[in-house]
Amino acid sequence: MENPLVSIIIPAYNAAEYIEETINSCLSQTYDNIEIILQDDRSTDGTWELVNQLYGDNTKVRLCRNDTNLGIGDNWNAAYDKVNGEYVIIFNADDLLNRNLVLSFLNRFDSDPSLDIITGKFEILISETGETYLYPDHVEEKGGMVTSLWDKLYFRGSYHWNYTLIKNSLLQKVKLDNGKLFLKTQACDAELWYRCSLVNPKVYFDNTAIWGYYRKHDSNNSYIPNGELKSFLKDFLYYHRKSIRKRAGFDYVVKLTRGFITYCNLFKRWKSFEISLCLLYFKRIVQGIF
Repeated sequence: MENPLVSIIIPAYNAAEYIEETINSCLSQTYDNIEIILQDDRSTDGTWELVNQLYGDNTKVRLCRNDTNLGIGDNWNAAYDKVNGEYVIIFNADDLLNRNLVLSFLNRFDSDPSLDIITGKFEILISETGETYLYPDHVEEKGGMVTSLWDKLYFRGSYHWNYTLIKNSLLQKVKLDNGKLFLKTQACDAELWYRCSLVNPKVYFDNTAIWGYYRKHDSNNSYIPNGELKSFLKDFLYYHRKSIRKRAGFDYVVKLTRGFITYCNLFKRWKSFEISLCLLYFKRIVQGIF
């Protein structure tokens, strides 16, 4: 398809401090045929009012708001359900996108139509200081075809949806049994990566530029105490522990046990320690053994 539509979905909640920079970085793309879908999850900090003031008349920006607060996962689904594009970017409401990403990645798709996913290297941006550094997993990674997406996802997260262009046809293929794309959990982005890996997509890693900036600040969801860990143990492994155990063998139990020991060491400092997480760890380890 010539000049395909690219949909950039931006689920947002209380993102007033950064949302203008984020949307502007998407609007500045050197590729013109894009739609930006901003899905506000009943923000209370003025996000909704701000985006209407700034982009209410912009035909490339679709402003949508939930009737009630849906939370992570369901809000992401609300955004994705409005997608019309042949290609999709799933973008955070506080990060920044290289203006050439869409055009460059589409050119790569044109050169190899068999590709399903193109993802690129990015830097971490510390909001408080303005300091940036390359995402650690990308320091030594060479560009080209990703030979094993599994290796990049097994107890790690080498790639980010922010800096990824994916065919919508693949996303349709990996939907959950309930017809939705995202699992209702904090780690819904990591879970989607893993679900995509199960269908053996053709993935290309582009290291020819810094394709964006992931902003670190105190309001990141990843700063919620134990939030991502609890999501991983409770929800991610509930759905995928059997497939991971089958592929990784006993190493899966070893890695869980190491994580459990590391977490229990927090007990000595009483730092973000939760008995319920220890019990979740123990449950998943026992399930992995038996």
